[in-house]
Amino acid sequence: MATVLVVDDDAPSREFMRTLLRYRGHRVEQASDGDSALVMAASRPPDAVITDVLMPGLDGYELARALRGDPATRHVPIVFSTAHYGLQEIQPLAYACDVHDVILKPAQPSIVLATIDSLLDPGRVSVSTADQVAETQRLARAGTWEFDLETSTVLISRSLRDVLGLPSTRLAPHELLQGVHPSDAAGIASMVEKARRTGLPVTSELRVASPHGMVRELIISCRAVTEPVPRLWGAAQDVTAIRAEARADLQVQVDWHAVRRTIDAFHGAVLPATLPAVAGTDVATVYLPAPERLDIGATWYDAQAVSGGRLMLSVGKVAGHDRHPAAVMGQALAALRAYAHEDPEPAAVLGRLNRFLAGTCQDDSFVTAVVALYDPETGHLRVANGGHPAPVVVARDRDGGVVARLLTASGPLMGALSTAVFPQHDLHLPAGSAFCAYTDGLTDRIHDPASTDARQVRRVAAEAFERLDRDSAMAAEAFAEDVVRDMLGGAAPDDDVCLAVLLTRA
Repeated sequence: MATVLVVDDDAPSREFMRTLLRYRGHRVEQASDGDSALVMAASRPPDAVITDVLMPGLDGYELARALRGDPATRHVPIVFSTAHYGLQEIQPLAYACDVHDVILKPAQPSIVLATIDSLLDPGRVSVSTADQVAETQRLARAGTWEFDLETSTVLISRSLRDVLGLPSTRLAPHELLQGVHPSDAAGIASMVEKARRTGLPVTSELRVASPHGMVRELIISCRAVTEPVPRLWGAAQDVTAIRAEARADLQVQVDWHAVRRTIDAFHGAVLPATLPAVAGTDVATVYLPAPERLDIGATWYDAQAVSGGRLMLSVGKVAGHDRHPAAVMGQALAALRAYAHEDPEPAAVLGRLNRFLAGTCQDDSFVTAVVALYDPETGHLRVANGGHPAPVVVARDRDGGVVARLLTASGPLMGALSTAVFPQHDLHLPAGSAFCAYTDGLTDRIHDPASTDARQVRRVAAEAFERLDRDSAMAAEAFAEDVVRDMLGGAAPDDDVCLAVLLTRA
């Protein structure tokens, strides 16, 4: 008996492997992610590891490299199990990680067992070939059939008899075909004719109704043999459950994309379609949704021309589970815009918004936001922060060098405490400077822990500012796009990203 560590974020996949390997007599340990698996392997090295490739946190590639880097687990055989890659795509990656073999999902039980047997004890055969074939057919819901052309008799294996719910393993052709779906009958005849004409194996799919009315979907192969007597034979596998799961997965994807389109359409309708033109300023914004996630908050950016020729910028995020964050975001942004036109002082806007949220959000929703008010006439910038990532100010010092600093003064998040106070940060923003407010989707990267270091966003902003062509009419847009690109490193974000940039001009 060997110990096999199965690593997969999909619980049904882990259960499938556990059942199969325990039947073989192995001890099975399970982990839902690479980080947990690495801890388990370090405390008690397994005899083999079967790991999914794409997982949150530490994925299969990183897990394999980590196991190979530890002397205690360097010798452990590793198998990749994946539904996202073809064999030609995954094998080079497996070899690069010193992974021994690859199992493609949905995996046939016989393939899994043969793979593990070959890793643990090459050449060992503990049961007879006939027993192995029979048990493999039972687990895979498969069987064999044979048609004697001289006697017009069909012989089927016991496992196939059980799958189809037939009374006997010896049948006349019409008894076997009476349950075949009418539209598939022509395909069976064509398969048989092609096999007899070419002598090559032919594969087809068909639907068969059992005597109890259950419709089974089968993949069936056919081969013509002339010795010792003319006959047709082949194998059949019941793929009903596999096809049903594939259709269910497809429906989930369709539903997922419908929800994602709804969320994106909502953002497109709520976020400002155009940005205000305020003399002495250039404003640019970026909204970049996380393409593979729905379990995240809603984010916004906003820019408003307010009294006195001033400009008010805001960037915010809503989080919570009881209601969809997008619904709360619509209310919060509408209230913020209304308060800004009455009194655009950032601390006052956040204070009123906080009291509104605390009085109306009777659930776990909360909001974070940065509000900035800029007066191009005086260069005065006033910023208030309610629990949001610290914005960045980039400017040149007296020696002409670029300096980026964070405005770290912050009040609490909004919607939790109605009496919260939000301090203001006042500074002079000279011509040729930049102010950046963003959501944490820009800085929090699952596979890049260093991204949360405040020094990284400062460094990226300073380098983008250094490259800036201030004479360009698109300077603000270029600066915003450079910051997002360099922070994400060309990868898709793990959370929605909102960025608002203010460039000051003479």
